Amino acid sequence: MESKPKLDLSNLKVDQFGYVFKDIEQQARLWETYFNVPEFNYMPPYVGRVNYRGKETEVTIKIGFSRNFNVQIEFIQLIEGQCIYKEFLDQGREGLQHISCTVENIELQIDQFRKLGYEPVQSGLVFGFRRVAYYEFEMMVGVLFEVQGSVKRSRKKS
Repeated sequence: MESKPKLDLSNLKVDQFGYVFKDIEQQARLWETYFNVPEFNYMPPYVGRVNYRGKETEVTIKIGFSRNFNVQIEFIQLIEGQCIYKEFLDQGREGLQHISCTVENIELQIDQFRKLGYEPVQSGLVFGFRRVAYYEFEMMVGVLFEVQGSVKRSRKKS
């Protein structure tokens, strides 16, 4: 079996911890009460298309955000769809599901991982402007690695 080139993530900065729960509002109240985490802000339920393990699928999620220790905390609640969040919950798990780094050029980062032999287990465009890609790296057992970045919009010429 051919081994992949060495993966070096040392130039990236973790700026988000992503958690998946069955009920994010209940978890948020616990975190706000017991860990003194600032109040969570919630997005309206989001419906989007993702590429999940090579198949296009539609996913509906509810997301809440807070910050602690200068890191964004993201709570995700699956409403419906086949995706990595469902996979996680189907394993009987709740809690930390991914760590994330924001990169300046998301497409370049995805291409660099691809050249090293890594394909995202899930990727897509979120809220119409944020591209995300999740990876399973062998050195990160039990947690996924996400890279995210804003999609550059081309300006229309008048």
